[in-house]
Amino acid sequence: MFTPPSKRTVGPVANIRTISPLVSRESSLERADAARNRAAILAAATELIRERGIEAVSVDDVAAAAGVGKGTVFRRFGDKAGLIQAVVDETAASWIRTASLRCRTAGEFAGTLFDHVLASLPLVIAAERTTTRSCEGNFRITVERLAGLVGSTFKAHTVLAVLRGEHIEFLLGQGMTAGDIRAGVISLADTLAAEV
Repeated sequence: MFTPPSKRTVGPVANIRTISPLVSRESSLERADAARNRAAILAAATELIRERGIEAVSVDDVAAAAGVGKGTVFRRFGDKAGLIQAVVDETAASWIRTASLRCRTAGEFAGTLFDHVLASLPLVIAAERTTTRSCEGNFRITVERLAGLVGSTFKAHTVLAVLRGEHIEFLLGQGMTAGDIRAGVISLADTLAAEV
């Protein structure tokens, strides 16, 4: 009769129990290492994209900046598009977790969101051209939070329309300063919030 290895108490397979924790510990180390690599890759990609723009950044550049092999990036994210999507998702989620929760007024929220859009303009434009569940979820959270500050979903969408990355890029290209655009966005949000 066959006895499963976990039930055996003598013979060479009796020691399997003592090996199992080593395998589990080793797997944990691999998972922790993979998590560190993922964080390093995302941080490097975010910084490079903010500095150079998406088109000017290669997977080789990201791998070198993150201190990992190019194969690690491809295994983790599939391709450059997958990497960019992960960066977009992480950047948006980070903004929602931190900055958006601290804002108490519509103007403060709009100004903080403008600062985020300006700092991450290539990523924001990429996000605007991409539709994923995470992008939709982050956008929905942003709309709900802003709607609570300006009084309606329509007003929230009005503010968010002027905060689109491509719109801000256009205004900057027309010679408007970031300070002027920011002040206008804050004024719009505060005006909409004050309307009854």
